[in-house]
Amino acid sequence: MEQRIIKTIKLENGHTLVISDLSRKISEAGWVVVMKANMEIKIAKELFSDTPLSDFKFQEILGILGDTVEYEYKIERNFILNHDRDEVFGNIVETYIKNMGQYVEKPGFPGKFVLKEYKNRIK
Repeated sequence: MEQRIIKTIKLENGHTLVISDLSRKISEAGWVVVMKANMEIKIAKELFSDTPLSDFKFQEILGILGDTVEYEYKIERNFILNHDRDEVFGNIVETYIKNMGQYVEKPGFPGKFVLKEYKNRIK
């Protein structure tokens, strides 16, 4: 699957959000339009200033997750006609940034995401 990076957004929380187009042709006149947003989060103790962690807990998180985790969000729309593809993709990006962009930009998001991933993996 070919990935085209459409937009790279520097967030106020110090991370970078990458918006990519993973759309693919499924017929002569149709597409599956796919937008992917992702952010690589380097795990550092500073991420947990809202919820301070002991050194032991921090080391345990690193042991389970490694040095980085990746936030990823995908949105797909099926059977989009050729002439509507760009408009549909643009609307998906605009809606994502309007709704989720504000959330992932918050200073506490990276630390909360790391803790969520950690809890998911130990279950």
